[in-house]
Amino acid sequence: MTPEERALAAAVPGLRGTEFAITSAVDPAYNCIAWAAGSTTEWWQPNYAAGVWPERAAKEHTVAAAIEALATAGYEPCGNGDLEDGVEKVANYGIGERFAHVARQLPSGRWTSKLGKAWDIEHELGALASSANAGGGVQYGEVAAFLRRGRTS
Repeated sequence: MTPEERALAAAVPGLRGTEFAITSAVDPAYNCIAWAAGSTTEWWQPNYAAGVWPERAAKEHTVAAAIEALATAGYEPCGNGDLEDGVEKVANYGIGERFAHVARQLPSGRWTSKLGKAWDIEHELGALASSANAGGGVQYGEVAAFLRRGRTS
């Protein structure tokens, strides 16, 4: 394990004992929801002067507003995170009604996340859930919704 991976496992205890990998350099230009939508050049966040947010989405930090924002990138709600041929899914994590994180499913069935201003990682879906990180560290809540669109790559 690299020093960066050790630091990440310390910050996100749910990653410990799971297979995960850092897949990018640190890049503060984009965040998790932009990454899920397919952008690596924008920071998507409502009510943030340095960021962007789709006009058709409510300008609030809620799970519902994140779903509206992702709809502008072609995502629609679905019932689960199961792998489907030709379909790309995202998992919208929330703490209650508050939006906290989005992870995107890879063609392999594993998940990819942009962690704030830090790295992109490949991981297991449950590793970022607050229940996996109950001993402290980063809290992303639980998966509140799954969305899907046709795979773009």
